[in-house]
Amino acid sequence: MSQQAFGQRRGIADLTAIGSNYVDLDYHKNTPWQGRSPTDVAAAVIDMLDDRRLPLPSYILSTGRGLVCVWLTELLPFGVLPRWNTVQKALADALKAFGADRSALDAARVFRLVGSVNSRADHHRRFIGMIWYQGTPESPTRHEFSTLADEVLPFTRAEIVSLRAERATRRAEGHDKQIRQPHRLTKETLNATYFEDLQRLRLLRNPVDGTLRSGQRDIWIFLAGNCLSWLVQPMAMEEQIRILAMQAAGWTEGETRSRMSSVARRARQAAEGLKIPFKGQDVDPRYRFSARTMIEWLEIDPEEQRAAGLRVLVDEDRRRELNTKRTRESRHRRGGADRSGQQAARLELGRKALDLAITSRMTRDELSRHFGVSAGQISKAMSEAKARAE
Repeated sequence: MSQQAFGQRRGIADLTAIGSNYVDLDYHKNTPWQGRSPTDVAAAVIDMLDDRRLPLPSYILSTGRGLVCVWLTELLPFGVLPRWNTVQKALADALKAFGADRSALDAARVFRLVGSVNSRADHHRRFIGMIWYQGTPESPTRHEFSTLADEVLPFTRAEIVSLRAERATRRAEGHDKQIRQPHRLTKETLNATYFEDLQRLRLLRNPVDGTLRSGQRDIWIFLAGNCLSWLVQPMAMEEQIRILAMQAAGWTEGETRSRMSSVARRARQAAEGLKIPFKGQDVDPRYRFSARTMIEWLEIDPEEQRAAGLRVLVDEDRRRELNTKRTRESRHRRGGADRSGQQAARLELGRKALDLAITSRMTRDELSRHFGVSAGQISKAMSEAKARAE
């Protein structure tokens, strides 16, 4: 049973929602734990996570020959996949001593269903079932992903110094709120957004079944497959690209392999740590394309950018529109007034200040104290009110 939600096919290309993090523990392969009971190993896992102050799983399953630790979260969109992958790797590193399987960390992974039987396990352990949980078996504890990620992912030295300084300042000011680890813009997060835009474009161009017409298929699948190379484990690349090509063009496995072999090969090279020379530097071998290049290759016009709701595959005019919209929404979330409201309030302040300056001969500093704002705000408001009157 998959832990995530998909459209028609179980593949990263058709991933619709992420609902948990997990680690598969093949403890029977590690000498210290061979022959130990699942409950003993689960207890040791919980003790280790507790000692390291890492979040405890929502529940732990016995799979017959190992354990699966699951951290349930709220449903997350595709764009969270890069950060989700990073959390997966960090959890696997933390549980390395228990045989964490690093090949079972992708979002399309499936695990044995509770109540089923593992025929390869010892007879007394062959039934799959929950052996530890937080909350209740019917409704285990669900984590907030942002908090889970902040608790699992390590801070850099520079971030620790910065956070300590900011926390000290907040304590001195009487504001001791939690400070979250900053999210970095990475090649992975950028390619996740590119991929979402490519999928939106595909569905806009053929809302019936999503298949692209001849002349659009090759370049779209090449670009989308390259985005996946930054998001999917190399060992799963060929299968994920096969699903993508079937989804967008109906290609056979052979057609996909022959046309997309370079993308899969470069993903494997990147996983092996290989670098290639580029403009005098050694860089990651995976392809990198700018938004402008993808827009030109796919001939995405401004109307399509708006109709599909694209976020990064947009021209400069559309980018300015989106930035303005994001700024307005951010101000609204913080409880601030919109720009027109601020201008109206400042103009009214200026008019009142001008009136008092004339009738009561109040100075700028006196007006500042009277209205409870800075002298600079008073000057700006009076200037705007005077200019409007003229």
